[in-house]
Amino acid sequence: MMRSVTEPRSNAPGALAVGIFVAYVGVLLVVMVTQGVEPLPDRFAVVMLVGAVILGRGKRFIADWSPFVFLVVSYDFLRGLAPALSGRAHFLASIDIDRGIFGVVPTVALQGLLFTGTPRWYDYFATFVYFLHFVVPLGFAMILWLRDRGYFAEFVASITLLSYAAWVTYVVFPAAPPWMAAQAGHLTGVTRILDKTIDLLPHRLDLPSVYKALDPNPVAAIPSIHAAYPFLVLLFALRVFGRRSLFVALYVAAVWWAIVYLGEHYATDVIIGVAYATAAFAAGPAVVRALGRLRAPRAVTQLSALRYRWSLPRRIGM
Repeated sequence: MMRSVTEPRSNAPGALAVGIFVAYVGVLLVVMVTQGVEPLPDRFAVVMLVGAVILGRGKRFIADWSPFVFLVVSYDFLRGLAPALSGRAHFLASIDIDRGIFGVVPTVALQGLLFTGTPRWYDYFATFVYFLHFVVPLGFAMILWLRDRGYFAEFVASITLLSYAAWVTYVVFPAAPPWMAAQAGHLTGVTRILDKTIDLLPHRLDLPSVYKALDPNPVAAIPSIHAAYPFLVLLFALRVFGRRSLFVALYVAAVWWAIVYLGEHYATDVIIGVAYATAAFAAGPAVVRALGRLRAPRAVTQLSALRYRWSLPRRIGM
C-alpha cells in the first residue's frame, strides 16, 4: 500500500542505532520509576527528543512530533472536562454485561483469588504495566518514526482518531470503573489496589509537567483506552514487522489482566476498547491517504506554475 509520507531506507538509522535508542529509553524509564517520576507524555517526549538529538534528528523530531504531542495533551485536557459536559455516571451497565457474559464480574473473581490486602509482587507488576499506558504507544511511535515516517503518520492518525472517539463516548456515556462502583455500594469485593501500591512507591523527584494542571476523569471506563492503545500497537507491529512482533501480544494480555485485576476496568470495557482500536487501525491509514490526495493537486498546481515561470523567458525570446 502506498503511503503519503515516506523516507528512503538509506536515510533511516541502522538497527544498531535503533537498538541503542530503545536501550536508552528503557534505562531512563527505569530511572524515572525508581525515582517516583510518572512517565507522562510531556516528560517522555523530552526523553525522546534528547534521543533524537543524539541521532542527529532533533529538528525533524520537533517538526513531526509537536502536533502529535499537542493532540495527546489536548485529548487529556478534554477528557478532564468530560464529566462537566456529561450527565450522571453509569454504574450498573458494565456490571450486568460482565455477569451476563462471564457469570461473574472478573474483577471480583480476580481480586478474590489474588489480592491479600497487602500488596504482593504481582500487584506491583500490575501497577508498573498500568503506568506504561503512555510510554509504550509513544515509544512504538518513535520506532516507526525512525524506521518509516509513512507508518508513523498512519499510527498517529489512528491513535488520534481512537483517542477522540473515546472522548466523545465519555461525554455521551460516562461509565464508572469497578473501584468507584464498589465505593458507591454497587459492587462488593473490589479494592482500588493502585491506592495501596502507589503509596509505597518512592517519591524522590517532582519534575514539572503540564499534567499537573489537568483534572483526571474518573468516569472514563468505556471504552478502555488502557486496553485499546496496546492492541493498536500490536496491530501496527504485526503489519510493519510481521510475526516477529508476536511477543507484543504478551504485553497486551498483561495490560488487560492488570486493568481488570486492579479494579480500573471491567472486562466489558476491554472488549469495547479492542473494537475501537480495530476501527481506528482501519480508519487511520485511510485518513492519511485522503489527506495526501488533498495535498497532491496543490503540489501539482504549484509545480505547473513554477514550470510556466521557467518557460516564460524562452517564450518571449529571452
